[in-house]
Amino acid sequence: MPRKKRALLMTVGTGTGDKRCSLAHGLMCSIDSKDPDFICFFVSKDSKPTVDALKKVFNNKFDEDFDECYDYEFVENEAVDKFTEYFNEFKSKISELEDEYRILIDYTSGTKTMTMAAAFASMIFRKELFFVSGKREKGIVVKGTEECVPQNLYQVYDELMINKIKDLFNNNRFEAGKVLVDEIIDTNEDKELFSKLFDAYYYFDSVNHEKALEVFDIKEFQKAWPDLTKQFQLNIKALNIMNTFNQNSSNGPTEHNLKKYYMLASILNNARRREDENKFDDAVARLYRSLELIAQIRLSKEYGINSSNVDIDVLRQNNVDEDYLSEINISDEIKFGLTADYELLGKLNDDLGDFYLKNKKQIRNILKFRNNSILAHGFDSCSKKEYDEFSVIVLKAANLLHKDMEKFIEETKFPILL
Repeated sequence: MPRKKRALLMTVGTGTGDKRCSLAHGLMCSIDSKDPDFICFFVSKDSKPTVDALKKVFNNKFDEDFDECYDYEFVENEAVDKFTEYFNEFKSKISELEDEYRILIDYTSGTKTMTMAAAFASMIFRKELFFVSGKREKGIVVKGTEECVPQNLYQVYDELMINKIKDLFNNNRFEAGKVLVDEIIDTNEDKELFSKLFDAYYYFDSVNHEKALEVFDIKEFQKAWPDLTKQFQLNIKALNIMNTFNQNSSNGPTEHNLKKYYMLASILNNARRREDENKFDDAVARLYRSLELIAQIRLSKEYGINSSNVDIDVLRQNNVDEDYLSEINISDEIKFGLTADYELLGKLNDDLGDFYLKNKKQIRNILKFRNNSILAHGFDSCSKKEYDEFSVIVLKAANLLHKDMEKFIEETKFPILL
């Protein structure tokens, strides 16, 4: 494979007398060492003569004309103390050249602002950075002792990226975090680990508990974040319960007896995360599903009633009065919605049915929040106040469903990366 052409970007300082001569020798060392196909000198009006000195050094040393040997240009800017302007100059030139050239950056000379802009550009855009050093006398590099010293700022960049990635994780931006993980350069172990972490909690948040468990690397997560060991252990416990089936049942595989309670807890936490992101319509939609699920779980577990396909005979077995049954439109498949589920629980003298009847007016009011939402049947947007009111009712109902619901909620909360 042929060598990719090289572009050398150099900041150029002023200097006077011997210092300018020393700078010129340093720049020449850099050019001679890197053998660029194209050179871009970042200069000011006062520093441009340093390039003239460089040309003289080259012409005397190689007995050739610098202008004939090298393709070069100047980026001249007098704002030598304005970081943003100089950084943007580097950004623009890198964008212009990087498709065709391998870019190297020399920040040996120039004002502090110029060299800082060059260093930042190398870090942000991941370009090779170096400076010319050597034995010094009176602050000047002695001719003949020059050498190019590489500077690796990638680790600093990775640290900045990791901090940003942690913020994305803590704000439930799992897809965006995954994209940013791919930008990590040197720390390959961190890259793989964060990728696993974002995958696991992306699937967990998407209610794909089977896939979440599959990619959840508990040992590696605990090793990397020992202070979060407890929450990782609670999460893996919850995922195991939501994915466990009893294979020894005479009726075939049966789910863990706590599975649906944990699923409810997971959805409640999902609603909280959407609320944290100010996505109140999403959050209220999840609360609506939670309130519906609470009734479905109680009907199924306590009375053997499947509200998606209600069996009249099962209702009779639970001593539901005939007057109520006569009101039901009997067909091959009877489906109950949220309100019908709670009204049925009321007919069964269940404590969740009593809760519904006592809070019927408020519950009907909060159901309007969801029904009028743009994500349901209407054109309105839900507010935090509406979310909060809905959440209070749902959590009360959830705690009536199971005495350990707060524990289940705690075990399905996501960790916070510090």
